Amino acid sequence: MKETPVAVVTGGSRGIGRAVARELAGWGYRLVLVARSRENLEAARAELAKECGLAGVDQPDIEAADLADAGAVREAAAAVTARHGRVDLLFNGAGISVPGSFELDEPVFSRLLAVNLRAPFLLMREIVPLMLRQGRGRIINVASRNGKVAVAGLGGYSASKFGLMGLGEAAYRELAAKGVSVTTICPGWVNTDMAAGEGASLPPEAMIQPEDIARTVRWLLSLGPSVRVMDVLLECAGDVERRASVELAKLYALRDRHREEFDNLVL
Repeated sequence: MKETPVAVVTGGSRGIGRAVARELAGWGYRLVLVARSRENLEAARAELAKECGLAGVDQPDIEAADLADAGAVREAAAAVTARHGRVDLLFNGAGISVPGSFELDEPVFSRLLAVNLRAPFLLMREIVPLMLRQGRGRIINVASRNGKVAVAGLGGYSASKFGLMGLGEAAYRELAAKGVSVTTICPGWVNTDMAAGEGASLPPEAMIQPEDIARTVRWLLSLGPSVRVMDVLLECAGDVERRASVELAKLYALRDRHREEFDNLVL
């Protein structure tokens, strides 16, 4: 008898995590939602059960844990593996953002690293051995476009997401031939509470939607078992055009400052 696959979704109580959990339920995964607020988790479980027709033991399991607390993360991972005996998909979707670079005080910087980088590391460290024993598994980390291109004024956040990109790439290369697929999704602005709280440069309707992340996960799941995807960059159309215009303006300014060199440039 084929066992029901188990998916662990951090940040599963809202936003990207909840949208991905809904998608995974449609693929037949038994869901384990991880987030800090038990109240929000219970609300998400009830909503997903109603939306996806889940009842009894098929309802999402929930695990309340502060992902900034290393001990709590390890305990949550141990509880999940003990209760289910397997993990087929780990979706590291939880994250926080605090603006600032060198003006950040040390506790805030440490919390950014703890939630955005250490928590995925600890979960992967606990769950990867289980996946290797199973002979298969999938890990999907949510980083950010700021994990590929740093932004002034977001030094702490960018550092945490660059770190997650590096961790994901190392895991991708270490585990690809061992049956475990690792992908890092790098979105621009996503229409979530976090974006709203940061004063996003785009209106909600012009942003990436949580459901777009879920559809990206659907695409990854649809690929054959021999395919590996290291990372996926998702950008808002308005941001692409704006950034291109800014970069072009910088290039023109550089040309004007060095007109003679540009005029004599041989390609």
